[in-house]
Amino acid sequence: MKLRDGCSTERGFTLIELLVVIAIVVVLAALLFPVLGQSKTRAVVTRVQSDLRQAAIAIEMYQEDWRGLPPVRSCCSGSERWDYYELPHELVTLHYLGIQRFSDPFNQTAGDDGQTARPYKYLAVNWGYSANHKTHFTMWIPRDYPACNQSSLLYYEFAGRIYALDGGETRPQDPPIRWAVWSVGPSGDPGLEETGNRQLPAPRKEWYPLSRKGVIVRFADGRMSR
Repeated sequence: MKLRDGCSTERGFTLIELLVVIAIVVVLAALLFPVLGQSKTRAVVTRVQSDLRQAAIAIEMYQEDWRGLPPVRSCCSGSERWDYYELPHELVTLHYLGIQRFSDPFNQTAGDDGQTARPYKYLAVNWGYSANHKTHFTMWIPRDYPACNQSSLLYYEFAGRIYALDGGETRPQDPPIRWAVWSVGPSGDPGLEETGNRQLPAPRKEWYPLSRKGVIVRFADGRMSR
């Protein structure tokens, strides 16, 4: 609209109005970005749970065919920073898993070769290799499994029998589960030392999303961390 003298009544935004609009956009973005980030994390968690189910099926098939669990591996290339407890190579080489590398999307720890896609983790009360030497591996399992809220017993195999170390007492005792596969979770790889200190992966307090630094686990009996 124009006035009689030719002047227009239309005007643009003032600087203050523009700053107010920008401030509103920033506030809305700050509110929406965490929600979008959580949705993305939930989507990856769903994928991880599906992957762990496939890995568990592969382990069960291996166990049925070979009458035993696949070996555990720790520090096979001398780097315990990134190569510990990797999902058994045999599951791929023997075609129980149909892909070349079954990688954990939450584990981007770089190896000596620059590779950042690390496999899922696997631990069992079973034999395996540490720095290419054959040995037996232990596993912490809560005494109240599957609730997994109480303190853990350390299970290990010796001379064909499985024992539980409970404080200072050792006794023959079958574990409620023999193995587990897991993802390091959204916070990334804690490393071998912290994995041991936190007795991963079985204690419930160490599960995502109960813990922001928690892991996502599937156990030998089909139970999943929640």
